[in-house]
Parts: sequence; structure tokens; C-alpha cells
Amino acid sequence: MDKIRCIIVEDEVPAAEELKYIISKYDPIYVLGMAYDGETGMKLIKEEKPQVVFLDINMPVRSGMELAREIKEFDKNIDVIFVTAYEKHALQAFEVGAMDYVLKPFDDSRIGKTIDKILNKWNNSSSKQQELPRMINQIINEIDKEKKMTKRIPCDRNGKIILVDVKDIYYCYIKDEKTYIKTKNDDYFVGYTLHQIEEKTNFFRAHRSYLVNMDNIKELYSWFNGTYKLVMNDKEKSEIPISRNNVKKLKELLKI
Repeated sequence: MDKIRCIIVEDEVPAAEELKYIISKYDPIYVLGMAYDGETGMKLIKEEKPQVVFLDINMPVRSGMELAREIKEFDKNIDVIFVTAYEKHALQAFEVGAMDYVLKPFDDSRIGKTIDKILNKWNNSSSKQQELPRMINQIINEIDKEKKMTKRIPCDRNGKIILVDVKDIYYCYIKDEKTYIKTKNDDYFVGYTLHQIEEKTNFFRAHRSYLVNMDNIKELYSWFNGTYKLVMNDKEKSEIPISRNNVKKLKELLKI
């Protein structure tokens, strides 16, 4: 296939040059131009029509986040890779459709992973929808590797990725060996296992097939043989079983 054309928009010249040098090590992709501010960057993108843009977030005149939105309006097929020294913009980056989010200082192996994603996408564009949930989960894992808690969880709904606030999740459950999350009115497929969600949230493992957001419980009642059921505050007033092994922990959490 033809080489993948990319542009770097980065206001720090040394960082731009370093990124260009790392990218130059990969034969299937090449840098066709660089810009050092958002205005010049957008002009260059419109002239050259690249397939990929490596974009800094904190830039004068126009921020990278604003520029990313304009890029997607210009051509939604252009892949945006954010390069920044700050983690705090990660979720916002997903919302504007970024393919990846790379933290500075640059690391050759980390850039290599990004290049692999680009090549996989352009080598097999038909698999984009199947790859997207996995890619987003991988990005969150990489960014969040030192911080276990997360505020949003990426979910799939009719081929679209939706970032659901943890506080809006009532419970998570397993059905047909797949993981889903339940909000007040909807169910979403999620690429995480229950164990992975448990590690990233304060949810209570009620049962091997259920994980519960304790903030969204309406009531609980004694069931049989020392077990309980939780009634959730969702539209259906869902009932969640508490396995006998988890009753003690539940009572400790509820102080009963």
C-alpha cells in the first residue's frame, strides 16, 4: 500500500523534531509537513489532506482540542493523535474522536504502538468498528496505569462508542459470557470484564455475575438461607442477588 501521510502540529520545535525523527524510523508512514501553531496547522491540513495528524493540545491562539474538532468537520476520516504532557484531557480527547493519546516525553516504544494502530486501521479499514472499543480500553489502561479509579467507562451502543459516567451506572452484569452495564434506562455492551471494572471503581461485587454501584441501591431484603437481594433504583427496579460469601462484606459497607 502507499505510505501513510501525516502532519505534526506542535508549538515546541524540539518536541516536533523529536517526534518527526521517531516517526521517520517507520517506513510505511512519513511526515509531509509540520506546523507550530493551530492556524498554520489547519491551513497545512487543508492543503495537504493528510491521513493522520499528530496534534499537541496546549498551543497558543487555538488549542489542539479546538483544532481537532475543526479537523473532524473538515474530514472525519483524518485520524488525530494527541501528543501532550497532561493526562487531564484524555476523556475529552475520546469525545472528539481521537485515535490515540500519547504523553510526553516521547518514548520510542509508545510511539511504536501508535504507529501499529495507524497501520492496522489503514490496512484493514473494515475492522475499524470492531477495533475501536478495544483501542479505547487500551488507551485508558495506558493513561490510567498509575491511577486505578476512572470516572467514565467506554461502552458500545449500535457501533458507536459512548463514555458513560460511573455515577450513572446502576450495576454491571454478565449475560451470554459478555459484560454489560445498566444505567437508569439503558443497557450497554462493554469491553471490560467485571474484574477489570471492579478494579477501576468502588463498585461492590454482589455475585460472580453482578457488580453493583452502591449509590444507586433503593432497598435490600432478606431472601433465603442467609442471602439477600438488592433492589436497584433503575427504571425496572432490578433485583440483584447477593451471594452468601458476600453478605458479610455488604453488611460492613452498609453498617448494618
